[in-house]
Amino acid sequence: MPGLWTRTLGELTLSYVPDAGVAMIRERLYPSAAEDEWHENRPHLTEGGHLSMGCGALLVERGDTRLLIDAGHGRISGSEVEHFQHAFGHVRDLPGSLAALGVDPGELEMVAFTHFHGDHTGWARPDATDDPRSLFTRARWMVGAGELESVAAGTGPVLAGQDGRTVTVTDGTEIAEGIRAWSLPGHTPGHTAWVLDTGDGREVVAFGDALHSPVQVAHPEWEVILDTDRDEAERSRRRLIDHLARDGVYGFGVHFADQQLGTVDGSGRWCPWSDAADGR
Repeated sequence: MPGLWTRTLGELTLSYVPDAGVAMIRERLYPSAAEDEWHENRPHLTEGGHLSMGCGALLVERGDTRLLIDAGHGRISGSEVEHFQHAFGHVRDLPGSLAALGVDPGELEMVAFTHFHGDHTGWARPDATDDPRSLFTRARWMVGAGELESVAAGTGPVLAGQDGRTVTVTDGTEIAEGIRAWSLPGHTPGHTAWVLDTGDGREVVAFGDALHSPVQVAHPEWEVILDTDRDEAERSRRRLIDHLARDGVYGFGVHFADQQLGTVDGSGRWCPWSDAADGR
């Protein structure tokens, strides 16, 4: 399961902010995956055969810019599982993780969301804390075009102060120097990756739920039960994987357990970050 870490790439400093770890029921998450396709992926499974994942957020710092991508799972008891989850292996505390990094969430001016599922909006929801402004009292919410419209009528606001604080962005919009939106729909209608320029010719793509696990990189054809448009989601996965295979491009998968940062190698598989192999 993932722990807090900080890495610097060029002018970019990234910190993974853990909130929870979860064991997923792989057969329900990926119903089209054959059993023999899991044999080579045993290292990603728990002793009980469940798929290890994490929930959290990414703190991005570049120059005078400091923002968070996604907002973790939020208040959970550890027993609030859904039909595709087995159990929460442990429950961390995103506010505590931010405190360990010396970050006051009330000072953050932006939270950029990949999409509106609850394990990404957690600490930004109206009921996240006793303060109706959420944990992030000053932040603007940066949201991909189409995501607000995906919320079912009558469900109420997804984010605290949603009407007055939300900024809708389109594909290619730069929300701060070196940070731009990349539309990757399918998991949800407005699902958005965030492309981060390192300032030295490289980039990091924080791709949210376009991919849920390292095992999926080699199997973009696998159906994902949580995708709203499965054909569109597969097209987005293939675009993303092709892009991550380019030189100087890294990916950040928030659910990738302890392998969140990495690249796609020449064989089309996930290659986790290695300080020794980075070369810079």
